[in-house]
Amino acid sequence: MTKLLKTIVGVISIMLGCGASVMAQDAYPSKAIKLIVPLGAGGATDVVARVVAGKLSQRLGQQVVVENRPGAEGIIGVNAGAKADPDGYTLVLGSSTTLAANFHLRKNLPFHPTKDLEPVSMALKDFYNILVIGPNVSATTLQEFIALAKANPGKFNYGTATVGSKICMEMFKTAAGIDIKTINYKSSPQALNDLMGGQLEIICEPVATSVPNIRSGKIKSIGVTSLTRVQQAPELPTVAELGLPGFDYSAWVGVFAPAKTPKPIIDRLAKELAIVLADPETDAKIRSIGAAPMIGGPKELAALLDAEIARAGKVVKDAGIQPE
Repeated sequence: MTKLLKTIVGVISIMLGCGASVMAQDAYPSKAIKLIVPLGAGGATDVVARVVAGKLSQRLGQQVVVENRPGAEGIIGVNAGAKADPDGYTLVLGSSTTLAANFHLRKNLPFHPTKDLEPVSMALKDFYNILVIGPNVSATTLQEFIALAKANPGKFNYGTATVGSKICMEMFKTAAGIDIKTINYKSSPQALNDLMGGQLEIICEPVATSVPNIRSGKIKSIGVTSLTRVQQAPELPTVAELGLPGFDYSAWVGVFAPAKTPKPIIDRLAKELAIVLADPETDAKIRSIGAAPMIGGPKELAALLDAEIARAGKVVKDAGIQPE
């Protein structure tokens, strides 16, 4: 084969390969898509994920199947998503805690949040919590609890089962200038049960699971972690308005794909997810768990993640937390 003929054959091969790739992307999706939720089934995020998956299935004409991969504070599930083939058929939910907080709290994180994952779409924001204290604690207000904790340094305990609740409590400790010990739990319900049973003094608990127990008198609120009062419990004041100005802690969730997933696929998914998140049924379901829809594409999600990594780093440093 002459040199010229080899060149022509090479060019044709490249053109055919590019054509096949474009055709494959144009036909996307041609099979079911997996959406990994790095949490157990039945939780608030999982419930919303299934609504989003159902709506997205209708938009794409292919099934979007939720796969729960809990464990290691979300690391197992996110890592599975990051290591999947970058073909658009595996997506994963990533959050301010599983990505940004774990980046600073884990020495050997098996994935890099910005190098191994491709941002696709924002999903949830304003996932607020409430600082709640047990019935055995004599305090009834934020300032009373802070005074009590300062009078008993190192004698109070808080429970945590997630990175998010740990970050929330460490922010509170720093802002209030108090010394409270940490007790780790395998699940949030266990920590909540121990709080109600008097084994703990305080936890940082999601709005959705806190409010019913506050209203029934089983636990006491000393402040919501938002800057403004939440729609689900407008009668509950915020930590900021009760004496710690500017205190603001919430989590967010986004949809990610493995790094190197083709841009046309990312753009298609982002477009469809924006429509799904604007759907009234999706909106209502998200708000029912104490969060709000967050609509934004790859660039917006990437910027949000970068900012969250910086914020989490400051919280961890200020709290003196050592990576595990």
